[in-house]
Amino acid sequence: RIQKWAPGATEGVTVAGGNGQGSAANQLYSPMGIALDASGNIYIADMYNHRIQKWAPGATEGVTVAGGNGEGLEANQLFYPTNVILDASRNIYITNYDRIQKWAPGATEGVTVAGGNGKGSAANQIDNPYGIALDASENLYISDGSNDRIQKWASGATEGVTVAGGNGEGSAANQID
Repeated sequence: RIQKWAPGATEGVTVAGGNGQGSAANQLYSPMGIALDASGNIYIADMYNHRIQKWAPGATEGVTVAGGNGEGLEANQLFYPTNVILDASRNIYITNYDRIQKWAPGATEGVTVAGGNGKGSAANQIDNPYGIALDASENLYISDGSNDRIQKWASGATEGVTVAGGNGEGSAANQID
């Protein structure tokens, strides 16, 4: 479930899921990252259902807006999505397996905008991305989990540039763990 906690509250209110673990429209199975749009819709990386669910304010069930076609790496599939963000045009960016996918509103397939060249540490690869951010110039910043680095991918680029870490796992000043 996704809980909303108001400032100073002593308990939360369920705003998505809460109907047991599962794949029905009113259920989630290991929700990970969430994003909100200007209308208050919640976008949830529903990891084990390999989908992104959109829950409108007050809704009792979500709508699949990306993935939901089983586990996989085809353009219409997601593979254990861990995070989701939105840009100003409501495009959805999703971290999953070895790639970042961009899904336009209403699309039935995503477009790989970073990675997608197998798991690895080359400049054109990512391995288990977790966090993601998008700046005003549409550069993606990707927490490349298994490579212990932050990769910056310019819009339209075919490879990323390491902007933090990338020197192995550790706690030294030039490392990320």
